[in-house]
Amino acid sequence: MSILNIKVHPVVLFNVLDLFERRPLGQERVIGTILGQNDKNGNIEMTNCFVVQHSEGNGEVAFNLEVARELFDLHRKNNQNETIVGWFSAGITEFTVNEYSVVIHDYYSRETNSPVHLTVNPSKSGINIKAFIATPLGVPNKPPNGIMFSPINNVSIVGGYETELVGLKACMLASGVPDKTVNQSYESEVDMIFSYCKKTSELISLIIRFIDENILNSTSAKNLPVNSNQIGRQLMSMVESMVPLKEEDDVLNTNLKDLLMVIYLANLTKTQLMLHEKLQNW
Repeated sequence: MSILNIKVHPVVLFNVLDLFERRPLGQERVIGTILGQNDKNGNIEMTNCFVVQHSEGNGEVAFNLEVARELFDLHRKNNQNETIVGWFSAGITEFTVNEYSVVIHDYYSRETNSPVHLTVNPSKSGINIKAFIATPLGVPNKPPNGIMFSPINNVSIVGGYETELVGLKACMLASGVPDKTVNQSYESEVDMIFSYCKKTSELISLIIRFIDENILNSTSAKNLPVNSNQIGRQLMSMVESMVPLKEEDDVLNTNLKDLLMVIYLANLTKTQLMLHEKLQNW
């Protein structure tokens, strides 16, 4: 399969950088498995990853294959659509492909067809990301006697899913990076929460206006689907189940106090039961 485009989600980069920062003392690079989806057109979307403990030196490389398979099985239970699309390596050198990469890539070649090798080099000037694909190396008309890592030019970082965009925008605001979609800065996390609550309230008002003007208004009902009444009932039921957030009300603080009281009473009851059990056994 000819790989044309590589799309990397932000959660993959964040996870790789976090694993690199938490690497054991003296270890130059970390490796791991990349999960995602690929299509017949040669597009690969990297959506998740996990680390694989390894050691390399003296011409040998060792990593725990059993743990790698168990981690992949655990990921598959939560995300059935994700498969192994390649592996990553993050190191302090700019070019993290070395003689040990051939052995590691050979393992991933048995797990999936045409695995992609993603290299991440965090530095003060920025994050250098490259992708490679293994190309057979040898004499024509004879079996290949080696592989060569060929670079993939089209590597891009995409926004990903909606939940990833929320976290990405929050990180951009905290770091002071300007965003075209969000041009507002917050002094504290409380201000950011109130801002997003205000946006949520505006969306709820938009839903109510849609119900009143379209579904309940017979003049524009012809432009709506047949089951518009059911859609309106479901939307109205969803809106009515939400707690109203108004500045003059103290609903949020009251609910928070009730929740804290329930947690306090639950922990107090748990402590009393533990003491009772200790006294009975003693």
